[in-house]
Amino acid sequence: MMTRRWLWALAPVLASACGDAGELVTASEHALAAAARPTLFRYRALGAAGSEMRYAAELPQEDGTTILLRLEGCLDERAVRELFGVRRSAIAERTDVVIDATAPMIACPDRIAADANVYAEPRTQGLSRLEYRLDGEPHEAGPGRYLVIPNRCGGLMKHLGIAERARRAPAPPLGSPGWTPEPGATPIQLSCANERATEPYDGWEVHSAWLPSVEFRWMVLVKKGDTSFFVESLDGQPYNDLTDEGRARALSDLRKLLAVPSSWESTNVVPEDEEIQHDMPFFDVCVSRCGAAGWIPAHKVLRDGYLECESGALDPSTGGCLDAERRSYTDRLELNGTTSRRAPLGGVVLDLPLCTAGETWERRFGLSSGPDGGGTWLTRLIAAYNAGKSEAAAPPLVSLPCLVPDRTCSVTLREGTDLSTTTVATLTRNCAVDAEALEVRVGKRAAVSRPPFTLDAATLPARMRKVRMIGEPEGSTITVAQPTCGFGTSTACTDAQPALLVQGDMTVDLEHLRLVSRAPTGSTAGPPAPLARVGVQAAGSAARGLVLRVRDVVIGGDTAPVFYKGIVFSGGTLALHSSTVRAFTEGVSADRARVSIVSWPVAGGHSIESLAQPGLTADDLVDLRGAWIGGSVANFRALTLSADVQAFVVGMRVSGPMAVSWNDDRPTWTEDGLLAVDSTFTSAPGYFDRESVMLSVAGRGQLNFVSSTVVNFGHVLRCPSRLSGGTAKIIFDRPEFDEITYGLRQGACTVESATLWDPTGE
Repeated sequence: MMTRRWLWALAPVLASACGDAGELVTASEHALAAAARPTLFRYRALGAAGSEMRYAAELPQEDGTTILLRLEGCLDERAVRELFGVRRSAIAERTDVVIDATAPMIACPDRIAADANVYAEPRTQGLSRLEYRLDGEPHEAGPGRYLVIPNRCGGLMKHLGIAERARRAPAPPLGSPGWTPEPGATPIQLSCANERATEPYDGWEVHSAWLPSVEFRWMVLVKKGDTSFFVESLDGQPYNDLTDEGRARALSDLRKLLAVPSSWESTNVVPEDEEIQHDMPFFDVCVSRCGAAGWIPAHKVLRDGYLECESGALDPSTGGCLDAERRSYTDRLELNGTTSRRAPLGGVVLDLPLCTAGETWERRFGLSSGPDGGGTWLTRLIAAYNAGKSEAAAPPLVSLPCLVPDRTCSVTLREGTDLSTTTVATLTRNCAVDAEALEVRVGKRAAVSRPPFTLDAATLPARMRKVRMIGEPEGSTITVAQPTCGFGTSTACTDAQPALLVQGDMTVDLEHLRLVSRAPTGSTAGPPAPLARVGVQAAGSAARGLVLRVRDVVIGGDTAPVFYKGIVFSGGTLALHSSTVRAFTEGVSADRARVSIVSWPVAGGHSIESLAQPGLTADDLVDLRGAWIGGSVANFRALTLSADVQAFVVGMRVSGPMAVSWNDDRPTWTEDGLLAVDSTFTSAPGYFDRESVMLSVAGRGQLNFVSSTVVNFGHVLRCPSRLSGGTAKIIFDRPEFDEITYGLRQGACTVESATLWDPTGE
């Protein structure tokens, strides 16, 4: 989407022509509370045990006065500081104050009544309201008092349980301001002294827009970042035809729906003509009629300068659409392992986000569920591949952010963080109790010194089942040190130690990361030994509920020592997208899994490599215990597919003395166990020239290689002379073979290929 530029004021003649519409501004209520800072102090008071020291806070109020707030039972200075975000300022003792017993207070523990009325805005820039009524106190007959809490004051929000109270409270009607105190109620404006800057607002904006080039009509502009669109109607009623009061109510409805905080204004705008996307529909958004059987959305499109119905015929008397049809969306499994939701509408295809929140664009746009893309996991990936090939001719794709943001807890690591000393408990200790996802943002550099960085589903908060670990767009480097065993140490490893360890059933995304070994210190007689590490080791439960998506990740540098193994995966779904894995023995190995390995675009240059470290001699081919393993190509496998695995490979370069090892055993099959498309298979140059094997088969199944290239192997296929109870079927569809030493020796395998190769060594 293009970056938007908007004129944030109307010309005076336009304002006068449109009456009060030019005055529409939604201003912040209790604006001072978001910026004021409290003053903490100590004072002496008479208690049951005599004179005792207590804490209190002096709070600025919107009318320019201050009030004193008792901190009843809050005797720990550290807890008081955390409550108000005061880090460094001294807490002085004051002898000139007398705090009345009727003064408002915050108690430790909290004593606000559990059934006190509450309204919470779901943005850090907004404000929340909480009825000030203590446990055991009756409801006020009159206006009463209420607390106003800036949502950025995390200590106060957590102590008062605003999120939990808001979840228990009945949902307010759409468009209403939530719970509103009685007229004349006294606000008690709390504040905090956060020393970090408030996060810039990056949520939705809602503005009233005048479009002279679209029939001189008023619409609602909705925008977030680089995404923007126009709402022409609400519940089938054109915004242009509403009264001033109706337009104000419509804006309020949309602000409430999109969780726009009261501190963010709505105003009038005039978009520039060239920035109106004529392929984009002008939407009809339901507010109160979403569930009504008779409501069919009246989305409009611009044709020859006039608004027409996207479906049906325009009714001039109402602005609605006669005989309109409800459009549908479909779900599609993407090559990167995610699921997309697409809906053609107007001249574009809407890319609708799959969000955890209940409110969705599908519901508000009146879209119905269509076919889900159907078929098996493999056929859905094939469909995504075919769609990607033809995407250039498809209508423009417009991606929309979540209508209501996911409940994500975002943590940014310090530059150079040692992940070995970082735990899930540390990362999630400040997360909201209802957080459903954890986002860990890595700086330009991080490290793994000794133990692995572990993501264990068992240690995550109860509702959190998604973790996203994301680096800088250009890639964050995670430097991994040799473990305390293995090469160059006095202790042999029983197995390679993981750098990143994932355990349990959850969804984990690794993005924009570069896992490389720490450069060896001192001089060595030969090339440095490979790192006694697995780049990523992941295992789900017997239910196979683990989803690991690896996007734009490099495991193993092209010059530094590579990892002993690249990725070891079990029990779920692995999606390796536009990533490279360079390893010493095994590049990628999987069992009890569905595995997609995709380089996209196809010419992206990504690879899975075994024996990838340059400069090694035959004597350097030793295992973690120092035993020589150079006697068999089976010790160096780029891609290993073991028990109960189905795999889809697109556009990759698979390189190793044994490029593919198929160890599954499928007595019957209805589709391919392995489908490789547009991929290149090559041996590791300089090693096992005559012994190298492109495909080693040890079990039954159907393996299909489409438009793939096989280069520089001793053998294309190694298959045993007998497979118990059946055969393995190998299909080469439009293959290219080059520099193959020996001819076909198919053993118990069945091979289908229109062309074979001319062996160079026979």
